[in-house]
This record gives sequence, C-alpha cells and structure tokens, in this order.
Amino acid sequence: MTSRAATLAGDSSQNQDRYFVGGGFAIALDGATSVAGDRSHDPGWFAGRIGEVLAHMLPSGEPIPDLVAAAIENVRDTERLVPETSPTCTVAIARWSSETVETYVLCDSIVALLHTDGSETIHTDDGIGDVLGAKRDKYRSRLSAGRGYDEGHRALLIELQQEQARWRNVPGGYYVAGTDPDAAYHGVTATTDRARLTGVLLATDGVDPGRHPHADTWRDVYAEAMAHGPDQVLDDLHAAEATDPDGRRWVRSKRHDDKTLVIVPLA
Repeated sequence: MTSRAATLAGDSSQNQDRYFVGGGFAIALDGATSVAGDRSHDPGWFAGRIGEVLAHMLPSGEPIPDLVAAAIENVRDTERLVPETSPTCTVAIARWSSETVETYVLCDSIVALLHTDGSETIHTDDGIGDVLGAKRDKYRSRLSAGRGYDEGHRALLIELQQEQARWRNVPGGYYVAGTDPDAAYHGVTATTDRARLTGVLLATDGVDPGRHPHADTWRDVYAEAMAHGPDQVLDDLHAAEATDPDGRRWVRSKRHDDKTLVIVPLA
C-alpha cells in the first residue's frame, strides 16, 4: 500500500506545515509561527524549501543528519538568510528499505512506529519544552483560568518567542532547522527492522491523539486514517478543538494549530 497524507490550516488560511512523500521516504515539516511577524520570509515557505531539497537528496541513501545539514546550508545560502530574521521549521523523516526503517526528528514534530506486537514507539525532540517550560506555564495557567486567546495571551506568546530566540541552536538550548547546519546533528535518530513494524506515522505537533474524539493512541489514529483517510483525522481534531474555543479543556498555544499527518503502511 502507498503512503497517504493530509494537511489542514489552523487559525488562518495560511498553512505553515508542509509534507513530501516519495519512493521510500516521507517528510513532515512545521514552519514556526512568529507572533510578532518579524521573520524575513513566511515560515511555511521556508519549510517547503527545506522539504524540497530533502526530497531530492533522501533517495541517495546518505546519513539523514548529513542531508538535513546540507539542506539547511543550501537554503540558507541560496536565499541569503541570516539568523536574526530567518524562519525556522521542525523536521520529521522516515526512510525505508526492504530491511530497515530509519527515522529522524528535529524539534517537536513526531514519528510514531507501530510494532507487530501491538506496541508503539514515539520519537520526538522536545528540547524546546525543557528549556521554556516555565515560560509556557504562564500562558497555560492563564488559559486554564478561562482568560482565552486575547491580547494578553498574544503578549505572553511574544515574550515566549523572545526567550526562544535566546536558546535557539545553542548549547543547553534547543535545536531546529534555521540557518545553522550543525543543528541537524542534534536530531533524534533511530533505525528499526522493517519486519518488526506494521506502519509509521509522521505528524506535526498540531496532531494530538489526546484531543481526538475517537482515538487514545497513535495506533488508533493510524486505524482511522487507514479506514477513512488522514483528512478525516484532521477534520475530527479540528472539530473537537472547536468545542473548546478558550483552550481550557486542552490547554494549547493556539485555538487551532496547523495539522499534518502522513501514514506509511509497511505490513
């Protein structure tokens, strides 16, 4: 069976997620929104450029971190991007052969491996959460108290992103695709025997089984996507979030984040 994918814009019509699927690989990327609007280019455009370069290079079989580093360098130099104003994006990759499945995650997108024994393994890189947990608690507490997505919430997000900039792609901070190729070597990598897997999912962080009305696990998400298509999964998530417009039940930075889901059947 072939890979299937879908993406859905969140609070605006401008979706900053991107995905690419080819022979033996899949990629999901999430352009990081700038609340202050101080990026030189649209983050979705940047995610698309990184994805285009990776889609061209991944079939070479070279180590994935090397290819991500090369893609960052290529886009940076071709587009003349500078660290102060460059967009950034997360990167999630699966690449498979008849024998193995390689996975790679840079920043907080997700790769979920579904094993033949019924278990699942989740790969993500939440270094940003480790660094900014206290700052995130500010807006989360405010949402839990019912204050909603008002100007006060936006001000806290701007403050949070200013702090993010201090810790981006530096030792002790978190790593994401931007202008520094070295960031690619801080991603989470794994190689798994293909015979042990029934399927793989790639998702940006807007896809959360905890908010899905009919799913508790990534295996549940996969089952619905196989039965009804990944578009249905994203529509169900969006509809569920609409029942919680102030972010009290499911505390999150946006009422609706962009959502991208790629499923890769392997059995």
